Amino acid sequence: MNVEGIDSAPREALDPGLFARRLEELFRTVPGPNGRAYSAKAIAARSTERGFRLGESYLSQLRSGKAKSPSFRTVEGIAAAFGVDVHYFLEDRAAQRTRDEIDLMRLQADTNVQLAAFRLAGLSSDSVTVVNELIKVLREQQGLPKDPPDILAAGISDAATEEARLRVVGARAVD
Repeated sequence: MNVEGIDSAPREALDPGLFARRLEELFRTVPGPNGRAYSAKAIAARSTERGFRLGESYLSQLRSGKAKSPSFRTVEGIAAAFGVDVHYFLEDRAAQRTRDEIDLMRLQADTNVQLAAFRLAGLSSDSVTVVNELIKVLREQQGLPKDPPDILAAGISDAATEEARLRVVGARAVD
């Protein structure tokens, strides 16, 4: 299929379960406006509202893998309804990028994370560094890696904050 510059293998050459798995991943992970997962009814309605007519029953068949070859227009509609790039269904790199974006959406939907971020606003760089170090300790105590995988995937480094941390620690040592 070649649509808008997107080349992919013919439908019969695609992994028939890949689309269903990626669709199910979106249902499991993308938060709706209320912070909860979307229902099939909501996604069908959102797709239709965006000009991509989609029935709830067909969407359920795609989700279960019973229907295996959606048209590109249907894929566009589903992607639009979830607010993800259509390439998520077609390319592994795009799928990973979309997963990273979904992780960010989940963080943005979490009011506790938002509240913590808002409380950091206005604090000095040194104070933010101290809070970041405390978060790392708490994550380790709960059996989590110091940094979430999306920070590592984004290439965000502690190198810039390491100097500030040393200034804070050094300032305390001098006091």
